[in-house]
Amino acid sequence: MKFLSLIGGVGLACGMATSAHAQWLDDFDSYALGPLAAQSAWEEWTGSSGVDADVTNAYSFTPTQSVLIVTDNDVVYDFANLSGGQPTDGVWSSSAKIYVPSGSTGLAYYILMSSYPTNLQWASQTSFDASLGQVKDGATGGRKLRYDEWVSIVVAIDLDNDRYDSWYGNKPLIINRKWSGTTGFTDIAALDLYGDAGGVSGVYWDDTRLEKVSGGPLVLNANPNAVASGANLDIYSESPILNNGDIGALFTWTINGSFFITPILFVSYDANGEVNFSSVVPPGLSGIEAGLKMFALPSGGKILTSNEEVISFL
Repeated sequence: MKFLSLIGGVGLACGMATSAHAQWLDDFDSYALGPLAAQSAWEEWTGSSGVDADVTNAYSFTPTQSVLIVTDNDVVYDFANLSGGQPTDGVWSSSAKIYVPSGSTGLAYYILMSSYPTNLQWASQTSFDASLGQVKDGATGGRKLRYDEWVSIVVAIDLDNDRYDSWYGNKPLIINRKWSGTTGFTDIAALDLYGDAGGVSGVYWDDTRLEKVSGGPLVLNANPNAVASGANLDIYSESPILNNGDIGALFTWTINGSFFITPILFVSYDANGEVNFSSVVPPGLSGIEAGLKMFALPSGGKILTSNEEVISFL
């Protein structure tokens, strides 16, 4: 992969650019340090007070701030705030970056609600157990928690087919679970970042997103992230509805948050619906944030588009 070709037109792209193309993105960089809900469209859990979380500059994925979740913090972004309101149909990707420092303890949650603030219904509940080093969706399965690095959590939601799939980094957590559960609610109502009442010493969230995608579940992830010149960058894409020989195209979507699109690499998925590729990062990319997306085409199926994975070059 030629990363220099990826950013070769940065000057032109930034000069002609529009804003980044996420339906909703909060990187917490526009706020003052201190309580989040008190100064933003985020709110404390409905009917609660004293559970606000703090904006901090202790760690960040995209400079210079993130939000810190500790014991009893419970902050919610109600998607009624979107211009189109809470999504009721279509295919969506909800994602964020999480950072758990080594030595952390307790449970933090990334929760998506199918009904909020009334008739409360939990659709997807991903737990991050810093004490046990586990990541789970509900009580199902488990992946190893990664410390001291920014890792993506991605939930691909297909409201038209009432399903969701989720990934932590390049590891699937849930494949084809019913979004509405037993409730019958099929909206994407809200995102809740919660620190368990039993105690959590602190985890950090950045780049919370909700994006309209298409065609069904498809994930794009990169590791390590951020990455320095001379380091090896591994990129991973996967979908449970792709098969051996299905094709995909990786392309640059944003540069430093500004719109920029050009195909840069065509790939072929394997029998597990996965593709993995890597490259040594060349010099000259310091300070660049490259947002990548993936197209994929199942045989006889509808074109898939992935979440946006932002790669920071140190």
